[in-house]
Amino acid sequence: MTMKKIPLLSLTVVLVSILGACGSESDGAAVDAENSDVMEETIDEPEVEVSETRVYESVKGDIELPANPERVVVAVQDYVGDVLALGVTPVGAAGWVFETPYYEEQLKDVESVGDNTMVSVEKITALKPDIIFTYSEEQYEELSKIAPTVLLPYGELDYRERLKEFGKILNKEKEAEEWLTNLDQKLKKKKDELFQHVDQGDKVAIVELAQKEIYLMGISYGRGGEILYNELDFSAPPKVEEAVSEEGWASISLESLPEFLGEADHIFLGVRDSEVGIEGGEDRKDDVTSLSLWEELPAVEAGNIYEYEVQTMYFQDPIALDNQLDFIVEEMISSD
Repeated sequence: MTMKKIPLLSLTVVLVSILGACGSESDGAAVDAENSDVMEETIDEPEVEVSETRVYESVKGDIELPANPERVVVAVQDYVGDVLALGVTPVGAAGWVFETPYYEEQLKDVESVGDNTMVSVEKITALKPDIIFTYSEEQYEELSKIAPTVLLPYGELDYRERLKEFGKILNKEKEAEEWLTNLDQKLKKKKDELFQHVDQGDKVAIVELAQKEIYLMGISYGRGGEILYNELDFSAPPKVEEAVSEEGWASISLESLPEFLGEADHIFLGVRDSEVGIEGGEDRKDDVTSLSLWEELPAVEAGNIYEYEVQTMYFQDPIALDNQLDFIVEEMISSD
């Protein structure tokens, strides 16, 4: 896995107005105020047809977009939640977002256009989109032949900045600000509730089991990291912080679990599920958690292990993080 970096994007709005021709010049319509015999004449205003477009300065250059896109296709799963959070239901979406519980209702009438690595050009074309989102360089050329395509490389923008960027692109800036304000209010309440039960100075680690790997996850790779480390202000054990500092994640050996997790007061444990398109770790779970080196970890002995489904903690969009906040606080309080 790699993290791509992008600069903050900017948006310029251009209003293009096409005015119907007026039948007379302005001086010809003047009224002589001194002539009392001139009857007052009502002149109908010509209809004005306004066509609005917006020019977006993207990493691929300027793109002319509709002012208010109505047929949105999200060709990568990681951006679906951003669009939904702004009140926009896409006509097409990619990936296993359809198996993620908190998107399910909103996506019930949305067309699946493929998985996160391969989308169907035919399906997307048939949907007649007026804007397409992707972060895939491989997809971009083909998709841009169908409709205006915005390539937002996955990386440097945190979820707040990214939602605001989607707000600019979709002309939903007010909705983006309102969503973040509501989240901040909820965060305050949840923090007050949580820290009556849990010490804010506790160390928290995120561990994910795959078929052949054991991963440590950091602040910028989903799995609740943004909520735990950024919004709730927990810290990871120093060894974990060091390991994930470069990529946002790290692969470790089974034997090194005590080295990395020996100082963790709480561990969030994810098991990758092959049924949703990622390498399965179901068999690995019993192999790891039955070992004495796992059972003797302080967090395990204290009962502070919180198992999560990867498909509910994978994403880092506003809707995902809102649901992850509920899960994290509920799990940590219940173990107190």
